[in-house]
Amino acid sequence: MSVPLPVLYFDNPMGRIFAHPDGYALLRYQAGHRTLADVHDFLVHTGRLLQHRRWLKFLSDQRQLTPFTEAERALILDYWQARHFTLGPTVGAVLAALDTAAHRSFVRVWDEAHGALRYRLFENEAEAAAWLVAQP
Repeated sequence: MSVPLPVLYFDNPMGRIFAHPDGYALLRYQAGHRTLADVHDFLVHTGRLLQHRRWLKFLSDQRQLTPFTEAERALILDYWQARHFTLGPTVGAVLAALDTAAHRSFVRVWDEAHGALRYRLFENEAEAAAWLVAQP
């Protein structure tokens, strides 16, 4: 019997979004150049997938992520706070960025989100996925 694989939902320079068969969005960030429009599109498509599937969970693989610019940080923060206001909190399992500056920029966004996102950091994807699936 084969195990269902995540299905690619969206792809751009920011990263790839997959619909995971275990009931969450899998976000795989990519290294390299991205525009503010790329970040915006990535957020919008993440939200569409979550809303379409009625999911409130995501696994965020940030290992290849490069630091957010101030404009990207503000956009991401605004997006998740607005989503929280209309749909409630979202739960995330996060594989931390290998780049220290990228990790710090991520932590800054989540700290400023004031509960809009609940997350836990992991070093291992299997552990992150198991934790996420166990969340109510």
